[in-house]
Amino acid sequence: METVSDTCRALLERSKRFGPLYGDRLANHLPMTLIALDRLGAPVDSMQRAFDANARQLQARDAGISPVVDAAIWLGKGSNAGGLELYFQACVARDGPGAVLRDWVPRLLPGVAASAFHCPIRLAYAVDAGDHDEVCAALAYWVMEYVTLDLPPDTVDDTPAAIAARLAVAVAGHAPWDGIIIDRMRQVARHPGLAGTAIQPSVLDLRQVAQFALGAYHAREDFTLLHTVTACHAFRLLLPYAGEPGRALRYLWEAVVVATLTVEPEDAAVPAAAAQIDWHACMAQAARASDAHVVKLCWSAYCEHLAYGDARYLAIAARKLARQ
Repeated sequence: METVSDTCRALLERSKRFGPLYGDRLANHLPMTLIALDRLGAPVDSMQRAFDANARQLQARDAGISPVVDAAIWLGKGSNAGGLELYFQACVARDGPGAVLRDWVPRLLPGVAASAFHCPIRLAYAVDAGDHDEVCAALAYWVMEYVTLDLPPDTVDDTPAAIAARLAVAVAGHAPWDGIIIDRMRQVARHPGLAGTAIQPSVLDLRQVAQFALGAYHAREDFTLLHTVTACHAFRLLLPYAGEPGRALRYLWEAVVVATLTVEPEDAAVPAAAAQIDWHACMAQAARASDAHVVKLCWSAYCEHLAYGDARYLAIAARKLARQ
């Protein structure tokens, strides 16, 4: 775990007064935004401006706290953030953050789609920041919002792209998906066309999943597809705690491909704008942004570019900055 600046640490402390969700189950992006801005080298005034802009829409934490003896009992209950945070804080104080993460990340990864991937993303950012309280808050959030897609584990000798194309045909003509992203993902997963269908490539690695997500988002600027790119970055950060990496990766692929199926096809894809700036300029511009998705996408794209060396990461970051 690395550390963040004193400014970021102070703002994270102030952000604790807000709950993990607001509105209709929308994710609180403030802690993630602050950490991403800090990693981008944002100046103090930019971080304060982002704090103010994001905090305006958030809701205060629920004052009611129910004591928690076993967090597993609260999986998917959608409540008791405070009690769950206290539970994880006690676990971290007793066993250390690494042990808690190694215990809980494998348990939670079947629900990697939780809150439209924001649960693992928030945890990954907290781990990257080395902030133990934020780790506990993120674990509590993931327990609350835990949900699985439960598609068959059967494998097929095909590429991720070919599987996705076949599944798109299987759900074609569906009734309209509705609700927020995770609602639509669950509707796709329950579609009769996917019942008994093999969705897992027989050979799969994280680069393949990341490249599939990148290709989909590069071809089309879409809010849901953006989250599959940032989810792949988060998964990579959590992989040291994932237990069985191959098993964990199957859950990520399941969630990513289902997310893409919620996006209605268009007659023609919209290509990413050609990047007119380099990474240095891109990060400097992102460090002055206050839109949570702009900041997080640019930081994730930069990190994934370092991991995979694909120029399309700069293209999607430049496009996002141009459209903010």
